[in-house]
Amino acid sequence: MANINSVFGFRSVKKVGAGYNASAQNEYVIANGESSAIYQGDPVVLNANGSISVGSSAGVELIGIFNGCFYTDPTTQKPTYSNFYPGGIAADDIVANVIDDPNALFEVKIDDTNGGQAQVGSNANIATYSAGSSRDGVSNVALDGTSFATSSAANFRVVSLSTDPDNNDYSSANASIIVKINKHSLTDTTGV
Repeated sequence: MANINSVFGFRSVKKVGAGYNASAQNEYVIANGESSAIYQGDPVVLNANGSISVGSSAGVELIGIFNGCFYTDPTTQKPTYSNFYPGGIAADDIVANVIDDPNALFEVKIDDTNGGQAQVGSNANIATYSAGSSRDGVSNVALDGTSFATSSAANFRVVSLSTDPDNNDYSSANASIIVKINKHSLTDTTGV
């Protein structure tokens, strides 16, 4: 059976050791006027000024996965919660919710047919970044199936295969796997 062709970015599913998934998240700042949009399920990086932005490059160190934001709308002056950050918001109070637990596990799609049991334990990068949906705010990020390797420079570590019966045909594109962040800012001893 073919997999469902629907990308959702990185979806929090559990913790290492099968710990309960509380989707623990912390608040981070998005800089006033940040130009790049960030969608629910996008990987994010911690910038040198303490703010976050979308982690759209293979091999970058990540702080976590974006899970919505809150800000005061500069036009209406109304408090606004959004599934995604649309970019270019002129506000000094933009707060992002980021799932930043280094032991969090995420379900993600593979962009080709290179998935399967042989990839468990290997590392991989995000595929070429493309913006998510402004309709529902969900990420369009997948894992790059051609990047499975042992290199410690990759963004993610493959932990297991997904048990989703609609997305576990590993001979077809768009299968789902379970990963954790391999290059995590909270486990690296070098500051930003």
